[in-house]
Amino acid sequence: MAVKKQTARAPEPRWARRPEERPREILAAALRLFASKGYTATTLVDIAKAAGVTKGTVYYYFRNKETLLARLAEVNDREAVGELEAIVRGNPGPVSSQLRLVLRRGFAEPRDESRRQLRVVYVGLHSDAPRLFARAIQQTLIRAWSLIVKLIERGKATGEFRQDADAQVAARVFTAGLVVQMLWRQTTDLASLDPFDDARMVDSTIELFLHSLRPAVRIGAAAGRRMATES
Repeated sequence: MAVKKQTARAPEPRWARRPEERPREILAAALRLFASKGYTATTLVDIAKAAGVTKGTVYYYFRNKETLLARLAEVNDREAVGELEAIVRGNPGPVSSQLRLVLRRGFAEPRDESRRQLRVVYVGLHSDAPRLFARAIQQTLIRAWSLIVKLIERGKATGEFRQDADAQVAARVFTAGLVVQMLWRQTTDLASLDPFDDARMVDSTIELFLHSLRPAVRIGAAAGRRMATES
């Protein structure tokens, strides 16, 4: 009896087998290239080759390079702010302690490679494409401000912070000061001309910020007279 010979089938293309993974792989390739070559120097052809797909496949999922950057920023925003919200939920206690933990984590060096790569991309964009840089980080800033505002308002409600503290302004001024200082040090030669410990910068700024929110200590009349007499 003759045995029918089976014809070997060619392996199914990777993109056809796992289409749901293609956007993640394209984003990962884009992030690596944006960090190593720079956003401006990277093309969609470069990204397609790095992801192992055609340029048409990249266009199928993403309209252009700016859309890729926006999606990377969106993913980072969701993960980063989600982590900060989890810190608040997992650390009941004084609002000042929660704020200290949130702010230290928010300005700490990224723990994973993708976050480190995205920080490199942002620093490059700040110098080469300020408009794209602003668009990429604006949602992260707004969500971070909202979280800080909620904590300040909670501290006002418990009496831990001054009733007249403007939470909206405080959240924006505090974060802006540290963000600008770090960008200056990373995008100019300031770090070599003015060596300064980043952790010290963050911790001291947080303590100044919290001190400005606490109620002023009022000295009693008797204590005030005694101090005046002693002086």
